[in-house]
Amino acid sequence: MSNIVSDILFPMIRTRESTELIGKICAVATTVVGAYIAIISLNKFLGLALMAAAMVFTLLISGKFARYYSVVILALSVICLSPVDTDIRPLSMLTMSTFLAVAVGLPLLITRVVYKEKVIRFPIGKHTWTKGHIGYLLLAAVLSYLLLPLWMSTTGEYQNWSVPLNPRDIGLLFLGTNGLGIWDELFFIITILALLRRIMPFWLANLLQACFFTIFLYELGFRGWAPLAIYPFALLQGIVFQRTENLLYIIAIHLTIDFVLFLALINAHHPQYLNIFIT
Repeated sequence: MSNIVSDILFPMIRTRESTELIGKICAVATTVVGAYIAIISLNKFLGLALMAAAMVFTLLISGKFARYYSVVILALSVICLSPVDTDIRPLSMLTMSTFLAVAVGLPLLITRVVYKEKVIRFPIGKHTWTKGHIGYLLLAAVLSYLLLPLWMSTTGEYQNWSVPLNPRDIGLLFLGTNGLGIWDELFFIITILALLRRIMPFWLANLLQACFFTIFLYELGFRGWAPLAIYPFALLQGIVFQRTENLLYIIAIHLTIDFVLFLALINAHHPQYLNIFIT
């Protein structure tokens, strides 16, 4: 009798597990494709339709996966709706900032208020800044100093940014580059990676968040061969955060690079000023 039960139940269990695995793969793949299509503005309607399909796949899978991945989809859908550009006019910056704030705030609200869980945390006190950590920060500065001007000169992609030479616009450019750098870490590492880590191994969650990270920055103007550098950077940020558990450190790394970006943009548009780069 027990053999008969086993023969009936085990295939059913294997079938259910296989079905759930296929559903998870479909949900993840559809999300990546949908985000790519919507965020880089190929077709926002189609991209959002794919995100909706990903939500359907997710909700058909009961349990932990549906609980957390549905929040990932909601957050990414807000980004898909957002105007992603480098326009530094105050109204444009305010509009985009509002969408980005909602993208970070909505998952926090759902996990804290609805789920009653501290899935998304902002740790700043566990990390000791050793010589190795300071050295890594300096390495990031050196590499960005070498690569960013080279990328701009070989691709001309610096023209995706407008850099009028007046104090107001220079100040807005500085605010925009640094503000987005902080937001990148709050969204992709602190929020998306944290949610993904609840439902898949860290290495897979990190690969996935780096995809979304790269897609967003591509639309923001980092095109040409920039994604070849951005994707590894996004992976490293995830790894660094996993090891240090310190938000301030990954923000410091990102803002170091963004400061070099700020200077390189001014130099690329106005070579007669800040001529401090070797390319």
